[in-house]
Amino acid sequence: MCPLFSGGIDPNVYYFARPRMWIRKNWAVSRPTLVCGYPGLGRVGEITLRFLAKELSAKQIGVVTSPYFSSQAIVGKDGIARLTAVRLYLKPRAEGDLVLAIGEQHQELMGGEFETSRILLSFFKRVGGNTVITVGGHMEPPRENLNVYVFASDAQTVEQLRSKGLRIAPAGTPIVGAAGIVLGLSKLLRLRGIGILGLTNSEGPDIDASRHVLSSLDLVLKLGLDFSKFEEEAQRWKRLQERYQMGLRRLEEDQRFSSVMQGRGPEGPDYLG
Repeated sequence: MCPLFSGGIDPNVYYFARPRMWIRKNWAVSRPTLVCGYPGLGRVGEITLRFLAKELSAKQIGVVTSPYFSSQAIVGKDGIARLTAVRLYLKPRAEGDLVLAIGEQHQELMGGEFETSRILLSFFKRVGGNTVITVGGHMEPPRENLNVYVFASDAQTVEQLRSKGLRIAPAGTPIVGAAGIVLGLSKLLRLRGIGILGLTNSEGPDIDASRHVLSSLDLVLKLGLDFSKFEEEAQRWKRLQERYQMGLRRLEEDQRFSSVMQGRGPEGPDYLG
């Protein structure tokens, strides 16, 4: 009988049916702060964290895989295929180390977001972490002197953010996806949580919103970032977006591709899977 229906779950059978963390050996961490960024509105979280990892020369220490990411592997510039995952990087600092968590995509089921976040936060707490920061985008047009909302898991931290001149998010502001789940679970796990959302109304990568979030993060963590290098990163994202749009137009103009997408009659594409 299937273990699922016999009252128990065989860990050998269902080993990969849930998220799992994979960590390298021979590394150490001291008084860490966790910073999380995921793709989403304006791709703000992803742009911010990728620049941060590159600028700080952070070293990858592990990944969190999940069966709820899309079922594919991604081929890198070196020709090596890898699973979609949340990638973990470490930057040692005298003020307290930084652990960076960069999500490569959102998961297809919300349960995957919860479990991946729980695994990540439990690991962070075990290694002595206390403060968690999530960054992302919020769908609202930026206005003069208003580009970022911040929020926290406790009243004292809210006041600390306010004292730095940052705008507290208004009541009812939704924090969508993993960024919100991480902050919500942080409070339950008795971790100090901070959220930074860049205001955006962009369907594509929003460089301006990412720049404002990065500036606020720099203020909170006292990173001393070189923002002239971020402009180089902005140009790279612009080129990536242009190549993506060009490739999309070519596919739309390709009649063979259109016929595959439309399928062959009411049965759809002619394949078995």
